[in-house]
Amino acid sequence: MSPSPYLIIAAALLVPQLAQAAESSATQDEAELGFSHYALSNNYASWDSLYLDGAHRFGQRHSIYGELRETRRFSLTDREISGGYYHPISESWTALVAASTSPEHHVLPQDSLFGQLQKAFDGGWDIQAGLRHTRYNLVSANLLVLTGERYWGNYRAAYTLYQGRLQGSGTAPSHLLLISRYYSDHSYFTLALSRGRQAESLGPGLGVLLLDVRGASLSGRHWLNSAWGLSYEAVTEQQGNLYTRRGVLLGLRYAF
Repeated sequence: MSPSPYLIIAAALLVPQLAQAAESSATQDEAELGFSHYALSNNYASWDSLYLDGAHRFGQRHSIYGELRETRRFSLTDREISGGYYHPISESWTALVAASTSPEHHVLPQDSLFGQLQKAFDGGWDIQAGLRHTRYNLVSANLLVLTGERYWGNYRAAYTLYQGRLQGSGTAPSHLLLISRYYSDHSYFTLALSRGRQAESLGPGLGVLLLDVRGASLSGRHWLNSAWGLSYEAVTEQQGNLYTRRGVLLGLRYAF
């Protein structure tokens, strides 16, 4: 059986961590050019992508970001445009709206819309709650995202619950645990562990396949100087008994 392009990605490692878009320098604009390559087992074609992203900051917790990406998965090529906007509502509340669209949408969503509220507390604690609506060619999906995190010293720890519902099926929960260490100004590395369920639509009249998904990644950003930095990620993820995905992402980042 070949994987269907109509997926709700409830696996935590495949859900973008949008909050990280605001964690770089609070005073500099940035742009990044990079690529990723992931090999799949069971003779499936590799996943490859090229991307260009950028972020502009108006002030503390107030920024806009966007990305252009070309992705090739299962021998199908998609292009995608995505972006988001952070706005401080008050001293402790921040809102985020984000959207994406793919003209081809063979594998990627046709479009998606995401909204999130974040509340900061004393002692480095904050909570986030968001909802994403995603449309594929034949189905749509909703994803509830609930996060609790804490910063202390040079560290950050976070837990996220993803509760996904594919049109015509039940829910597919996933869990993500992150721990990050910050060093040398804005450089950091993050260890992520995930486990959850992925709901895959097999097409009209064929039903929905539920897969157990688990994964781990090591990612980060290392600044070489005040202007140039390297972004990286190494991922391993098991998609039930369909395939195992392993690979890397590398990016060159410029601050100006």
